[in-house]
Amino acid sequence: MEIKVVTVGPEDVNELVLTVGKEYPEITLLSAPYNHELETVDVVKETEHNADIYLFAGTIPYHIAKNYQITDKPMVFIPLSGTALYRTLFKIVTETEFNPIDSPFQFSIDTFNKDEVEECLDELEFNPDELFLSTDQNAEELVQFHYQLWSENKIDIAITCVKSVYEALTDLGVLVYRVIPTKSTIRSSLQKVKLEGKALRNSTTQIAVGILHFNNVFTSTQLADYKTKRKKVALQNLLIDFGEEAQAIFDWSDRDEVRFITTRGAIENVTQKYKKMPLLNEIAMKTDIESSLGVGFGHTANEAEINAREALVKAQLNKLHCFVVDVEGTVYGPIGQETQLQYSLRSDDPYRINLAKLAGLSIATINKLFSFCENFGSKNITAIDLANGLDLTIRSARRILNILERNNLAVIAGEEQPIHRGRPRHLYNILLFEEINQSTGVL
Repeated sequence: MEIKVVTVGPEDVNELVLTVGKEYPEITLLSAPYNHELETVDVVKETEHNADIYLFAGTIPYHIAKNYQITDKPMVFIPLSGTALYRTLFKIVTETEFNPIDSPFQFSIDTFNKDEVEECLDELEFNPDELFLSTDQNAEELVQFHYQLWSENKIDIAITCVKSVYEALTDLGVLVYRVIPTKSTIRSSLQKVKLEGKALRNSTTQIAVGILHFNNVFTSTQLADYKTKRKKVALQNLLIDFGEEAQAIFDWSDRDEVRFITTRGAIENVTQKYKKMPLLNEIAMKTDIESSLGVGFGHTANEAEINAREALVKAQLNKLHCFVVDVEGTVYGPIGQETQLQYSLRSDDPYRINLAKLAGLSIATINKLFSFCENFGSKNITAIDLANGLDLTIRSARRILNILERNNLAVIAGEEQPIHRGRPRHLYNILLFEEINQSTGVL
């Protein structure tokens, strides 16, 4: 399996990655350069159809892509190691009048962690009066950090790992040196890319079982009906087309149920990584049959079928729905809907486990709430919003919100007046999501 890796970073670093990448014939590297880190989002969006894996030149573009959640492809970044800093300090000594022994100098530095910088300076027996270090992930903040120290004559040189910061400081007249990855670090990152590729290959070959349920339309009393027979023929044609696209083997052993078996990779291709499932709508439009679909992945056919059954139960809560359950117990769905949840039926996160115990809710429900909050796009929700998002009855949604409110995990933030007549609806602010954001620093 060919691994297509899109490298996202400054053009000079990308060229270095392509040069080192020639040592890895199993990897196809595609350069996607940017002029500024803020272009990361657009670059990733433009190249997603070409990428199996993304390789970012540094932590800033990596975190931008991760925080914006613009791709579900595996991502690896090239870290900056101590050897890269050694090289930059060597260039300073050889290209300037400064020498850490004869002419000690002060400098500011970004991106590196403090322990790594201190270890490097200790090995070089270079002890500046004060270490000015910033690990900020915002380029403008880094420019301000370095420039203020330079303006106050607290540093002689600025050392940055970010190209846009280097260019901005150069324009401001600051003596600045830029750290770029070493070939050895790039090789280590390409090894990680190979491991990600191996994991990707293994996941795509997992067994996928699908169970399609037809809501009791083919009962024994209907088999002689010509209209029913035509429906069945039309349905068979749709399933044949789907089977060809998904490379699936079908088994119609039950009149109201069809099973098929294929691979995870084939399902991900057909659904565009769980974004669409047109089969259900086609069945409804061309045969007037309402159906539900559950898809399960597993290392064995039995494991995949158990997960498919679990997915089908969730899909049958509403008509024309499809859910997927993978080997880790993560649920995706409803597939093809504007608001799609992705949550695990299990969790080893102590924070979420404590929340479940505190509220008296299952861990799956807590995970659903987190996924819903991430996708809904507003802090304030009504019981109707929650019911639609979690495929619940209004009564069940109100019960969950009341439980959260009683346990100080949600507060009534206001009211919403319905368009038609009726009592105002409470607007709830779910606090558990905000608390986890503050504790992790995720925006």
